[in-house]
Amino acid sequence: MTTEGNSPEILRRDAIFLDLPASSKAEAIEFVGGKLVEFGLVEESYVPAMKLREESFSTFLGNGVSLPHGTFEAKSAVKGTGIVVGQFRDGVDWGDDATAHLVIGLAAANEDHVLVLSQLAEVLQDEELCEQLWTTDNADLVYETLTAEPEE
Repeated sequence: MTTEGNSPEILRRDAIFLDLPASSKAEAIEFVGGKLVEFGLVEESYVPAMKLREESFSTFLGNGVSLPHGTFEAKSAVKGTGIVVGQFRDGVDWGDDATAHLVIGLAAANEDHVLVLSQLAEVLQDEELCEQLWTTDNADLVYETLTAEPEE
């Protein structure tokens, strides 16, 4: 998933983390949010806003995928656009009988979240492909799948 022109990639190869343990949704959000901070995409205040968003509105998308992101009020803590992918093979209880295996932390400056979501949508609608992504040992497969140009 690349952006137009000379913009940096939304997903960096080193932002994919496989076979992670997590005992809770909060722990999974802290991990991907912490990596967003580490990569310089958000300020530390963004991570609590990601948890706050989850309290009012679930970011579970289906097919074992969740896309946690901060509240609207946390927009000022966003420094750039990007995603971090955490793979939790054993799954994380996301509430309401939902289990997340891919937790994709999102930071989006301006209206970039629309671009990110549209690029992810095709992949995330494919249940078999999502399952392949959450069970693979190959980070390159995750990277190549999520950065592929959408089919027209």
